[in-house]
Amino acid sequence: MPLPDPTDHEPIQGPRLRLRPITPDDSVAFARWLSDPEVVASFGRPPDDAAETPTAEATAVGPTGWTFVIEYRCRPIGGIEYFHDRPGAPWSAGIDIFIGEPDARDRGLGTEALRTLLQYLFESKGLKRVTIDPEPSNRRAVRAYEKAGFRLDGILRRHMRIDGRWADIAFMSILDEEWPAAKARWEPPDGSA
Repeated sequence: MPLPDPTDHEPIQGPRLRLRPITPDDSVAFARWLSDPEVVASFGRPPDDAAETPTAEATAVGPTGWTFVIEYRCRPIGGIEYFHDRPGAPWSAGIDIFIGEPDARDRGLGTEALRTLLQYLFESKGLKRVTIDPEPSNRRAVRAYEKAGFRLDGILRRHMRIDGRWADIAFMSILDEEWPAAKARWEPPDGSA
């Protein structure tokens, strides 16, 4: 399977939200979100010059990755990205996500953003596996990922430095053959989602 074209940045529509490609106009919002204490706890502190750097460049995940703004009711509330994390393996992708607006947390929007991106990756891009790697202590994130269909593969102890401290990382994945059951739990029986 060939790698997707890095210019392939169509918006992705979900039931209640839209994932749209990031633009330099999103710099201020991303700088604010990435400085939020809850986001810092998971991702670490942004660079000191983050507010001065165009967001599309500052958050770029490389030639095989894409960053999107999560919009709910036309309002930007956070960011989500996917990337092909293994060279030569376009059948597998990793995801990172955060809800940057505090009043948008704990409303199911992160889970919906994940499901929307998973549907796109499995059904439009034909991926075989999608991974995500939260800290095991981030129960909110782990629950959202489990609701979206991810399963725990294992925990690597002291795998990453986040904001100056060593952190354990939980590796979670969902496979293409697991996606239909995860999607069925998401969609109402009449298919009106």
